[in-house]
Amino acid sequence: MEVLVFKLFVYSLFFTFISLIVFNQIISHEIKDKVRQLNNINYSLKKEQKKEILLKTDWVVRTSPERLQKLSEKYYPQLRLSPSKGENIEFINQEIEKN
Repeated sequence: MEVLVFKLFVYSLFFTFISLIVFNQIISHEIKDKVRQLNNINYSLKKEQKKEILLKTDWVVRTSPERLQKLSEKYYPQLRLSPSKGENIEFINQEIEKN
């Protein structure tokens, strides 16, 4: 009887250890996968931040007053642009009806 109980104990211990090893491998794989996903997200985020910096820099350069002044002087004969006057702007009053 004692031998049977001992064998049962050994087998249950063996099964427990095998289960823990399998569980550990599954969790380890999931953690590696999540870390890989996180790294991809971080890479994409940094890439988008670099694009944003580049676009902001481009915007500053393109809208600089000196550049706009040069462009307006260069293309004035073709476009005939002139500063807008206040009398050329009409304001539209809209009333919101409350029901």
